[in-house]
Amino acid sequence: MKVYIIALLLPLWLPCMLYAQKNLEPLSLTDKSYDQLNKKQPAKVTGKILNASQEDLSKIQIQYSIVNLIGPHQSKATIPVNADGTFEFRQTHNLPYQQVWFSLGDYVYTCLYLHEDLELIFDLEKLKKKNVYMIGDGISFAGKDAEVNRQMNEYILFDKKNNPDFYKPLQKLEAKDPRFQQKLDSLFTIQRNTNTAFYKAYNTTCKPLIDAATNAEYTYKLLSYYLSNRIRKDTIEEILVPIYSVSNETGNYLHILNTYTRALLYSDNKSRGDFAKVSEYIVKTFPENYADILNLRFQDGDIQTQNAIYSIILPKLKSTWARENLRIEIGNLTAKQAKLKDILDSSPTELKQTSFGSLIKELPFDASLLLNNTKTGAELLQTIKAKYPNKLVLLDIWATWCGPCLDQMPYGKKLHHQAKEAKLPVEFIYLCTDASSDQQKWVNKVAELEQPGTHLFVGNTVISELFTLFNRSGFPTYVVIKPNGEIDTKAISWMSAVTLEKLKEMMN
Repeated sequence: MKVYIIALLLPLWLPCMLYAQKNLEPLSLTDKSYDQLNKKQPAKVTGKILNASQEDLSKIQIQYSIVNLIGPHQSKATIPVNADGTFEFRQTHNLPYQQVWFSLGDYVYTCLYLHEDLELIFDLEKLKKKNVYMIGDGISFAGKDAEVNRQMNEYILFDKKNNPDFYKPLQKLEAKDPRFQQKLDSLFTIQRNTNTAFYKAYNTTCKPLIDAATNAEYTYKLLSYYLSNRIRKDTIEEILVPIYSVSNETGNYLHILNTYTRALLYSDNKSRGDFAKVSEYIVKTFPENYADILNLRFQDGDIQTQNAIYSIILPKLKSTWARENLRIEIGNLTAKQAKLKDILDSSPTELKQTSFGSLIKELPFDASLLLNNTKTGAELLQTIKAKYPNKLVLLDIWATWCGPCLDQMPYGKKLHHQAKEAKLPVEFIYLCTDASSDQQKWVNKVAELEQPGTHLFVGNTVISELFTLFNRSGFPTYVVIKPNGEIDTKAISWMSAVTLEKLKEMMN
């Protein structure tokens, strides 16, 4: 009789257990059963700014950087604020607890975790009295993701207060240090003790997310050490960490795991650059969901190449959630390709010779693309100075594959428009190396970024000579040529730090 009752109740009991697991403890993205509890749709964020005048709302800029599992590490966006103070945005991909770094003007800087739905409420009257970092008076969370966001922001503040010196020694830890692992273990013992203290103080339900992020950060540093010292681990289980959220920590870990796999675990040197063969090795070597995630991490800075890679990887993916999200990304990239084609087709190629070299395109967003024909770095520098006498010239030396270079481009773009509006005699010159790139990738990247200015595609020998002249190395490098011809190689470290006022100072 008992067996009969259990048999009747079993179909009802199993869904309840799955529901309880979903609500009490998240399921790891790396768990093979994740597909059973897969999210139905991307999370939606809605917001409302209270006690704000129309003038207040017109001045507030809402920006966010979302951490990605597929594509670049982070994507930045600006959100428009409606006349009634409301705003909204959605996840691009359907992923669990995706980390977003969110700012409401200068009033709020907070960390969001998007899973199902989240409502943000800001009281501008309170925020004008005191800005909020992470969580505080003037910001409140509602919706299904509210409690996770409250707890995770409380954790960030708790960790910052109780373990403030964690990152300084961690960043100074060098792979050549013979006591590297001992020191690493010591630092993370302190970090895990801090986590435990938080769990006791706050009775949090976010322990799986916090533990997994800590373990991901630890394993990221460990794999960096293994990579630097060419240490090949024969058992992969010891370097696998469950993924409960898409965060900076898990992103760094997955990036280094992909790199470590290609550089050390994959043994065929001749085909190491063949992503299709490496992808097959990953499928055969790693557990199913880990293999899917690592295959999603293959990246190329060129949209067309990246889309071709994804199209080949798609049939290799085993899990439904991975295939669905990759199809979303392929759709996004296909739309970008179409936009690039429209931009480039609207500007027909017409070769013209200039003092720099061959002008191959003039694009509608105030950009000129030229192939450099100067033979040396010194000759290129002299040509630039002669071309723009009595002007302030900003040189940006970059590469199509350089992440930090691309991250800084929007700041240069904004500054270009500000200087033009202010009618300042400023020229923005972008010198792109041909190292590990080609002309079409360069043209595509400029068009993708819609980056105004004068763009030169330059041989790497000439770029190397410029580095020697400027006593600099690495990308990006920024150099200022002042109106009097003086060259300043220290004025700009990052374009994000340059303001219109600073440009005016450089001109004097």
